[in-house]
This record gives sequence, C-alpha cells and structure tokens, in this order.
Amino acid sequence: MIAECLAFDDVLLEPVYSDKRSRLGGDVSTKIGPLELKIPIISSPMDTVTELKMAHAISELGGLGVIHRFMSPKEQASIIDVMLLPPRPDGDCHSYYAVPAIGVTAEERERARYLFKEFGTDLSMFSIDIANGHHILMKEAVQYIQDLTQGDIPIMAGNVATASGFRFLSELGVSAIRVGIGGGSICKTRIQTGFGMPTFESLLRCSHVARETGVSMIADGGIKYPMDLVKSIAAGADAVMCGGILAGTKESPGEVIITNDGKAWKKYRGMASAEVQMEKKGGMKTGTVAEGVSTLTPYKGSLERVVNEFVGGLRSGFTYGNASNIQELQENARFIKITNSGLSESHAYGTIKR
Repeated sequence: MIAECLAFDDVLLEPVYSDKRSRLGGDVSTKIGPLELKIPIISSPMDTVTELKMAHAISELGGLGVIHRFMSPKEQASIIDVMLLPPRPDGDCHSYYAVPAIGVTAEERERARYLFKEFGTDLSMFSIDIANGHHILMKEAVQYIQDLTQGDIPIMAGNVATASGFRFLSELGVSAIRVGIGGGSICKTRIQTGFGMPTFESLLRCSHVARETGVSMIADGGIKYPMDLVKSIAAGADAVMCGGILAGTKESPGEVIITNDGKAWKKYRGMASAEVQMEKKGGMKTGTVAEGVSTLTPYKGSLERVVNEFVGGLRSGFTYGNASNIQELQENARFIKITNSGLSESHAYGTIKR
C-alpha cells in the first residue's frame, strides 16, 4: 500500500458558526519552548534571510529571528551582542531573544563552545540546524549541547518529516522541533534524492506527538500565502519558519538589484546550493550534489508590510474558525480535501490574463 499525502494546496478549512465580531481581535501569541512570542513567525537561519537587521526587526514585530551559521562565530556573536542590549531608560526598547544556529560538525561544536563562553545562559536557545534531523549526528549534537550547557539552554532541532522523527528528537529532550523536509521554495532535496514529504502531511502526522510530549512544533517549508500559515497553525504548529516570504524585504541581507527592465530584486539562496558550497567551503565535495538553488526574488519593501499581511490572514482565519486564539483554532479546525478546480477557485482567478 502506498500512503496518500496531502500538501497545503490540497486542503481548505471548513468555515463554522462564529460569534467573533471583529477581524482585529484574537490573540496570535504563542510559545516556542519557553520563549514567548507575540506572533507565530520565525525567520529562517539563511544568509539571505536572517542577520542583524532581520533578527532585530522581526523581534520588534513580536516574532523570532534565528541567526544563521554561515558566518564566523565572532560575527554571530556581534549580532547576539546587539540583540541582548539592555533596555533604554525610556522603557520602549528591550533586549530580544538571541537564538544562534549551529551545525553538527566538530567545527560547529567549537562555534557552540565559543558562543556559550561569551554569553552563557543569556543565550535564549540554540538551534541545531541540519537537513535531516532524524539522524545520529543530531543525537550527538543535542547531547553535546546539553552537556556543554548543563541543560540550562533550551534547544530547537530539525528538520524532521515524520512522527517517528519528531518522537526521536522529543525523547532527546529538545524544546522545539522544525517539521518539514524538501518543501522550501529554493530546496531541491526531493528531486535530487527522491525523499521528503509534503509539509502539511508532516504536520498532521507529528501533531499528536507534539501534543503528547508538549514539545513545540514549527512548520518549516512551503509557506507561500497567509493561508499556509493558517493551515499550519490549525494542523497543530505553534509557529511557522519562513525564508522565501521574508527574503527580498528591506531587512533581509544583501543589496537591492535593479535589472535592465527597471525591476527590483534581492538574492535568495538555499544553504545547500552549489553557490553557498563554493563560497563557504571551496566547492561541492566530490560525489555530492547540491540540494538547493540560488535565485533572485522580487524586492518586497518593508518586513512589517509582509508580516502584517500574514498575521492579518491568521486573525481573519480566527473569525471563520470561531477562535479567539491559536488553541481554539486548533480545537475547531475541520479540514476538507479539495480538487485542482477547488484550488483554482481559491485564487483570485478573475485577475488572470487569458
């Protein structure tokens, strides 16, 4: 038997009777392990997404930025320094969560040791960042961080695609798990390896383990529209991690590129792309293939505008699901499967030029 798996575009949420009178209401706050967020959006640890400007700006909006690891430990530390600045006397500014990404190699253990020596328990969380988190190297990395910090710093880990993978990481004692393999807009894992699972299906399969263990679940990969945020949360995620929708904003790293036709772009690339491997490591290792691509993404303007659209979609979703908060949305959610015709009808098809 071959199991049928559903992607975000294969489903809709069924509207229910609602007594919610305003789309401006609703509590969209959430928790990722012990970290309290005002909005359920996390920026991805990619070098074209999250450095200082993004980490600071998304924190200002109530989300979380995970600082990528494709820089030196000292460069990462300089960003953490700013994120941890104490409050100013006016009380309007405050220190933010500092969450550095690390890998699983011996070199990355040195990175973790350096950062812990510099900041100790001022670090909010370590994010262990590899493509396949259901792996012995992840187990060893989690245990290393736990020994290094004496368990005083929570861990975000991932990525996994299955309930068994989620349980594996839960039993290691991590606080939050990224769910989704191969669903990113610049990811080639599925076409290069044949492995993966639609992110929505992964969320459905992992959600019962998340509820059972109390470990936070982060939907990671395939978030294209506000509806994908709403569906992720309704399926049990505590937050979504985004790369593509945040790349190209004013706050993402890199310069704006103006092409001959006058259009504005910014670079966006997967961290497993050949370009990154060439730039950071001198090229692809013999016998390996790139599992990401490098491209240009349209310049989107301010991060706030993008985030407001997605959070606004979630608040509107609350009114259709008769929910006042994320927990109620999850309790009331009823998914239905749709056809390709249903998907076409879901978009503003009247605007398509024929």
